[in-house]
Amino acid sequence: MADERADEPAGEPLASTPKRRRAATRRTPGTAGARRQPAAAPVVVEDGASIDAEQVELRQSAVGRVDAAQVSVAMGAIGAARGENVTVEQGVVGAALGDQVGVSRGYARSILARQVQLDRSAARVVIAADVRTNQTAVMFLVARKVAGDVRVLFDWRGALAFGAAAGLVLGLVSRARRNRKA
Repeated sequence: MADERADEPAGEPLASTPKRRRAATRRTPGTAGARRQPAAAPVVVEDGASIDAEQVELRQSAVGRVDAAQVSVAMGAIGAARGENVTVEQGVVGAALGDQVGVSRGYARSILARQVQLDRSAARVVIAADVRTNQTAVMFLVARKVAGDVRVLFDWRGALAFGAAAGLVLGLVSRARRNRKA
């Protein structure tokens, strides 16, 4: 499997190779500037395919879908991440599925994991066995054990009541529409 990192070239060629610009150069520290080395070129995937690797590290990047054992995002965005350990720092994740998921100073739309660590973050839906938080806000939280400072809009009872009320309202609206057509 390919190891995708910003400081290393891609392991496998892409089906459609994007055009690359000439690599930027940087001065070697401690020299008088006589010698220049090329800077590491970022890996660009433009074909819409997901990244499937053993370990994926993203920094200031955006990816649609990642499936890896270890996923690490720093100041980036990821649509969906699945792995044993998913870590997001100062970033956004649409959906995270894993054994251990951690979000620090970021936002997660949906998290499904065994252990979740949220630090100064926000999440819409968190479903986990154990949740540890610090200054976090969550809209829907379903967990066996919660520890730390967290503001929850709906716990499992509130979410159940919200779902029942929303279902009742939607049922009445659809019934009224059917009566108008008849």
